[in-house]
Amino acid sequence: MIKRIIILKDKKPLINRNYESISKPGEGLGSFQTIVDNLIAKVLPGQRIEEISGEHKLAYELDKSILFLVAADKNEVALLEIFLPELKNLFYAVFPRDYVLGWEGEDTSIFKGFEAKLDQLRSAFENRIMTKAGSRRVLDTLSVMELPQRLQKTAYAILDKKIASFEEIISLTNVSPQEAVANIQEILNAGFLYTTKVGNKVYYSVKAFGEAKPISTAAPSAPLAASITTPATKTAETSTLQPEQRKGLAIKRDIHKGNMPFFIKQFKKDLDKVFNAIINRKPVLVIINPETDKNQVLLNMVLDTLQCFAPERELRIINYAKEFIHPREADIIRIESNLTQYYTNEVILDLDHKKILHGENAVYLADLIKEMTKMKHDECVSLLLNRVTLIEKLAKDWAKIKKLNLPPEEFITNVRAKYNPAIIQVMDNVAENVFMQE
Repeated sequence: MIKRIIILKDKKPLINRNYESISKPGEGLGSFQTIVDNLIAKVLPGQRIEEISGEHKLAYELDKSILFLVAADKNEVALLEIFLPELKNLFYAVFPRDYVLGWEGEDTSIFKGFEAKLDQLRSAFENRIMTKAGSRRVLDTLSVMELPQRLQKTAYAILDKKIASFEEIISLTNVSPQEAVANIQEILNAGFLYTTKVGNKVYYSVKAFGEAKPISTAAPSAPLAASITTPATKTAETSTLQPEQRKGLAIKRDIHKGNMPFFIKQFKKDLDKVFNAIINRKPVLVIINPETDKNQVLLNMVLDTLQCFAPERELRIINYAKEFIHPREADIIRIESNLTQYYTNEVILDLDHKKILHGENAVYLADLIKEMTKMKHDECVSLLLNRVTLIEKLAKDWAKIKKLNLPPEEFITNVRAKYNPAIIQVMDNVAENVFMQE
């Protein structure tokens, strides 16, 4: 739910709508003053950013001297992609951009009439209709190639934008509205695209909000008020980890000490999300109650088993964190369970409740894990050594093709013919996340 909307020009509030306590004319920003000051100090013109701060998710953009800021519940989705652009467009439709940029008055009451339109926009957004996550196929470079050639221009336009309205699709493809409707409908019929309807406007997205990852989640570094304490704001004296310990220690665990059969039995589904994260160099967070694992027997077994998913690589590991650690600091971080609220996208392996949170499924990896269910641990290790090597080789070759902009059809056809076609999704992700970055 959206809790607050603020529009400022040169640090002066033009709009200050507080839905938790409807603001009165001339009322200050209150507890938001500190967070606004922090944003103004760091945001650059043209930047559109989303992050977590205290108990709020913030989405904000600086357009020259005008700052648009939206605060909502931490689990709110589509703020950055839909609500913030709609807010900006609506504001400039009522008050022309050149007029606002040139405005130097003191009396902000001329902007008060905008609040009624703001309330309507918020209501439409809160009552939006969204396609259920996981009910559609994800549109990516490879799946675009599966579509008829006449649809590929439209599909590529949406893929490039990640999310686009009907009007944007027409603008990007230069087709007639009738042709755009037909193309979009055919792509939808093929099982791709997620839709979000806000009022009478429909947005088409590559992934569902909540499982897609357009968000850059920040540490709760800017609390709403000085009285709020979070793990990220503790002093160095009370910090659990010393500065040199905050980064993960690179070490190669002993894969032969792992226990893949036990690990698979603990999680009936979604273990492929963990595999997918590790092979794509994304962090995995582990939760194990220290009271039930005082000698860290279970932790060490888990770490040795996770190493099996990256048999040739040293994993950066943080054994135990009682405060927020940025995900980029390590490959595996064991955290206290109360820190999960600060990690909205990272895969969380909860051993206490035997469940896996967040992450993306991969059919090929799920099938591979099923294949291991009747194997002994050493047999699992041999299989993983072979498959991880294969995935990384294909991904490296695929990344070269992408970098050099070479025709992809022959390579994809050969991969489909020689291997399980589902490996293409994994190959493409590893190419994008690992080898395209080199």
